Amino acid sequence: MESMYCVNCNRPLNPDFKVCPECGQKIKIHRFTLSHILHELLHAFTHADKGALHLLKELAIRPGIVLQEYILEGKRKKYFNPFTLLLIILGFSVFMNSIFHPFQKNQYITQEQMAKAKTKEEKAVYQRVTEVQANINVFMEKKTNIMTFITAPIMAFAFWLVFKGKKLNYSEHLVSYLMLTSVLSLISTLTFVPLMTTINKDWIPLLLAVNLLIQIIYTTYAYTKLLRLKGFGEIALVAAANILGMFFTMLMVMIATIVYFLVTW
Repeated sequence: MESMYCVNCNRPLNPDFKVCPECGQKIKIHRFTLSHILHELLHAFTHADKGALHLLKELAIRPGIVLQEYILEGKRKKYFNPFTLLLIILGFSVFMNSIFHPFQKNQYITQEQMAKAKTKEEKAVYQRVTEVQANINVFMEKKTNIMTFITAPIMAFAFWLVFKGKKLNYSEHLVSYLMLTSVLSLISTLTFVPLMTTINKDWIPLLLAVNLLIQIIYTTYAYTKLLRLKGFGEIALVAAANILGMFFTMLMVMIATIVYFLVTW
């Protein structure tokens, strides 16, 4: 199906055009078939230069270069859309949560504590706290994507505060953190989510500490190249930014939890 006008934006075209110079629409349009859909899906993920897997690999092995090219040098066409990649990975995270339920062990009140309650009022309070905690756990499991898009701006704000004298503005720090989140979320989903359901509850704080350590090491590796950090002092600031962002995030979670308790009590 050929036309002298672009079917997408109606721009006049020369017969030798393969794509519209205005909007990038292909001139030759084919009807959809199953083989065409499969080809497009595989192409989007495995394209050697611009596929999702290519971007994921590059973010894993040389994140600082990718951020530098995408954010500072404007090489946006070179890579698969990083926000689409993040949405795909977060969707996979929600799917994995629905299988493993990693937050089920996250309880303020244990069965042993419930058994030690002496009065009906005390048992009722314990029961209500357990119910609220269960609701929060379900929200954390089903809304991982929402939690990421709530916490990412907070973490980016911490990085912006720490590196305010550098060349990135807040929005660029946000894009950087969201791109790095793709790799961090995938690591967490493939390793820590299954482990949360299999290890002893007493080991969960250690597991979370390891998760935080991986985050600090990875973001330090990326930011050292992105901002051309030199010396131990500047590089240590990445760890400080992570810890500050975690503090802000935990403060927000605590406030939200307290408000939820008060509203639903």
